[in-house]
Amino acid sequence: MSFEPKEAYWTQQRRELLRWFEDRAPSFVEGYVGALRLLYTPSFPGRIHFICHAIRDVYRHLPTLLGKKSLARPGEVFPGMVKDLAERWKKHPANPIPPSTPAGSDHTVSPQVYKCVQRIVRKSEEIADQLTVGNQLVIALFDSHDRRKDEFIPRWIIKSFDAEYDFFVKRAHLAKSVDSIPNDDGLAEHFEAFERAFHSLMGPYFSGKEELDAILQDTNESSG
Repeated sequence: MSFEPKEAYWTQQRRELLRWFEDRAPSFVEGYVGALRLLYTPSFPGRIHFICHAIRDVYRHLPTLLGKKSLARPGEVFPGMVKDLAERWKKHPANPIPPSTPAGSDHTVSPQVYKCVQRIVRKSEEIADQLTVGNQLVIALFDSHDRRKDEFIPRWIIKSFDAEYDFFVKRAHLAKSVDSIPNDDGLAEHFEAFERAFHSLMGPYFSGKEELDAILQDTNESSG
C-alpha cells in the first residue's frame, strides 16, 4: 500500500524513512505509519501498547527480512528445553545413592537427564554471548546498503538502539494491573530518538536515491 503523508508531523526525515520502508520492507509500512499516527492521537485507547509493540516488532523481525539470520531469544528456547528435561526426568528418575557413598548428593541422575542439563547450560552460555537485539538491527541496517570498506558503525548508534529497545519492549504488553499501566511520559522523545538513529544508518540509501532521481529527471527533460 502506498501512503501519501499529508499531516504536519510528516517531517522530511519521516518521509524518507517511509520511502525506505516502502522500498526495502513494504510489509512494515503500515506498522510504522500506524504507530506514527497513534503517536499524535493521544485519546486513542491502548495507544502506548500498540506503538511500542510495533517498534518492538521492527527490532525483532526486520533483521530477518533484510537477510540476517535470526538469533534465538531465551523465551523461545528455554521453555521447550525445560519441557524436554521434565519428560526425561519422568522416564529416567534419579536413583538413590547407596548409604556407603561418601557425603554429598543424595541422588544420582541418569545419563539422559545429565545430557539434557548440559544442553541447557551450553545454550544459556551461547545466548549470553550473542549480540543484543538493538545491535542485531544496527548491523542488519548497516549491511543493507553498499558502503566503503573503511566505514564503521559509531558506538553511539548501537547504544541508542539498545536503549530505545528497552524502553519500547517494557511497554509493549498489556499491564497486569491498572496501577502498572504505563503513561506516555517520554514516549514521543523515545520514538523520535529511534527514528533519528534509524535514519542515521540510511545515508547511502537516501543519497543514492536522490542521485537516481536527479538522473531520471535530467533524462526526462532531455527526451522532452
